[in-house]
Amino acid sequence: MRHEYTLFKRYKDAKNKKGVVWFFYYYDDDGTRKPKSTGKSLKHEAVAVVEKFLAQNDSKDRTLNEYAKTFFVWDECLYIKRQLAKGKRFSKTNATLRRNHLDNYILPQFGKRKLSSLNRVEIENWLVALKSKNTGEALSNQTKNHILYAFRTILREAEREGIIPYNCLSIVESLAVQPKTRDVFSQEELQKLFPSDLEALTKIWREEEYAYYFFILATTGMRRGEARALKWKHVIEDKKRNGLLIEESIKNDDSTGSTKTGKSRVVVLSQRAEEILEHWKASTPFHDPEDLIFYGSNGSRPIMGKTLQNRFQKALENAKIEINGRNLVIHSFRHTYNTLLKNVLPLDILQETTGHSSESMTERYNHPSLKDSYSRILEHEDAFDGLF
Repeated sequence: MRHEYTLFKRYKDAKNKKGVVWFFYYYDDDGTRKPKSTGKSLKHEAVAVVEKFLAQNDSKDRTLNEYAKTFFVWDECLYIKRQLAKGKRFSKTNATLRRNHLDNYILPQFGKRKLSSLNRVEIENWLVALKSKNTGEALSNQTKNHILYAFRTILREAEREGIIPYNCLSIVESLAVQPKTRDVFSQEELQKLFPSDLEALTKIWREEEYAYYFFILATTGMRRGEARALKWKHVIEDKKRNGLLIEESIKNDDSTGSTKTGKSRVVVLSQRAEEILEHWKASTPFHDPEDLIFYGSNGSRPIMGKTLQNRFQKALENAKIEINGRNLVIHSFRHTYNTLLKNVLPLDILQETTGHSSESMTERYNHPSLKDSYSRILEHEDAFDGLF
């Protein structure tokens, strides 16, 4: 908070230097230096006026840097603590993302500004023209909306606490988002990525563990964080066909949490996926119920997300998958699974398998038990073998 000021005197009768009045320069909300009269002729009285003025001016209003010091900092942010106390979801990953936007974009531009000096037009114009800190290219509208959300949340809290009279961002519209469509793999491309011969499979993925991890992604439709969190205790052994219980997910910060929907679900393993897991369990030194099926360097940590990304890109090259002009990402396996199965599975069964929620599903099944859900999915077990 800036308390700097400079006292100087002026004369009512400048020519004869009579009638002293003390003035002072102070800094307004925008950092501009301005003069102001104290109305006093004695210096000590003028100082008292200045100190009172500054104290009143700063009693509530603060700079954004000061107010947002602990905002979105896990275990320190009062806003997050209140959300969790209300039973609302707010993950560490979300907090880290919001804080990064705050540190990298919002505070460098507006951190020194008083909260009351912020205005809608200035922020909106800045946001529209915002470029990446790293590349200098225009940020996606989706990222800009995330930044707007963080900024709006902070000002809403300041309004709630009576620090500012209103949140100037409350009526700012989000930017239109046109997400880039993720492409899917053809069945021929899946066969190239996952040849039946073990030697050929290892040549594509370099190591068995990565081949098996991505094969499970491709043949179950689960999210990559969910596959990273799988433990041997999650394997469902059934007389007809084994499956997997999905109840946890590894987040971007490598912490373990619930699935994206907060709900558990089950998936059926194709015959080949079942055989692969049996082979992997017999090969790996980590096969106790609490051990991770797919693990990092020391067996107790999940595979790093960056490692998976590198292995995926290299496998596309090794399998000679055409990538030019296509948006093929790890999540494309989930899109591919959904695309292939939607033609052979009833919609409600596919939704249960992928974990896509809908009102119609809730109304129809009224929170079905996982056992009943698995029994329904098993009625279509042949569909999984025919595609993978």
